[in-house]
Amino acid sequence: MDDINDFAAFGEKLADASGEIILSYWRSQLEVIRKSDESPVTRADREAEKKIRELIEAEYPHHGISGEEFGNVRLDAEYIWSLDPIDGTKAFISGSPLFGTLIALLKTAPQLWESLIYLLRVRDG
Repeated sequence: MDDINDFAAFGEKLADASGEIILSYWRSQLEVIRKSDESPVTRADREAEKKIRELIEAEYPHHGISGEEFGNVRLDAEYIWSLDPIDGTKAFISGSPLFGTLIALLKTAPQLWESLIYLLRVRDG
């Protein structure tokens, strides 16, 4: 399955799965950890990326992954998924809805082949 429509549908599946995890932590008491570059990371960031990686490994075990939280694997692969489970972690931590999940699929060259910015629909109340 190397069709862009299949990849796009799979990207949406990844975003939905990570979104469920992320929203379960939104506006809750979060432990904030500082990475070596002093940027914040939460359990929501890590669990969401872990879920995305599990789904990619199950569906496309030969694809590479470059992730914000857990680094890189198979960067010499024909296809590489680039992940940022919570873009806007500071906003997420503060309870602001100005965050989203970034997922891109790169095909060797590297040329951007498919990208998805998933802004979680957050409702007050």
